[in-house]
Amino acid sequence: PRALKILEKLNSLNGDIIVLTETHSSIVPDSCANSVSTDFIPHDYDENLRIEYKEGENRTTIWTKYPINRTHKTYDLFTAVCAEIETPFGPLVVYATIIGVFNGKRPRFHTDLKGHLEDFDIIFPEKKVALIGDYNITFSGYLYPSLNARKAMLNVFEKHKMKNLNSEIEGTVDHIAFSTDFLSNKTFKIETWNLDKKLSDHEGFVVTISD
Repeated sequence: PRALKILEKLNSLNGDIIVLTETHSSIVPDSCANSVSTDFIPHDYDENLRIEYKEGENRTTIWTKYPINRTHKTYDLFTAVCAEIETPFGPLVVYATIIGVFNGKRPRFHTDLKGHLEDFDIIFPEKKVALIGDYNITFSGYLYPSLNARKAMLNVFEKHKMKNLNSEIEGTVDHIAFSTDFLSNKTFKIETWNLDKKLSDHEGFVVTISD
């Protein structure tokens, strides 16, 4: 039932590009003909942590109305997915992911962050990029998980000339960052949904970009 409610919400938003983390193959927005997902997680993939994954469960999916020109291999095919999408504003590389799939305080976070930073240095140069997902890092309000983690991502934004569009929303670990070149001469606005956390334990964000 919750998956159906999430799908109904996504359909009502009618997004041109939609990213969802901790998702399932049963969730397919009506508006998007094209998609790319991380690999489905085997039932016993994290058996040592006593986690049992359901059939059809995957960590990250990108859906879009626009053509997908190509995909880029990521360091972890179960967690991060990357697609070059042909938008009305030109090609956009969308990298969607979860950094630290078991939260920002466990050792896995540091492994994930290292893998992501290596991916960014390989994929991002000379491209217009959107980095979307659960960073497990806050940029305002409560400091989580650490100052070093926050600095590492701020360095990514500076190095690759990106702007985190919802960095000023206190306490959020979910972020949408774009190349400043992609945003040049455009306006954007941010809306928030699922504030009551009934559909998920994370808030949802909608970014609208226009000339």
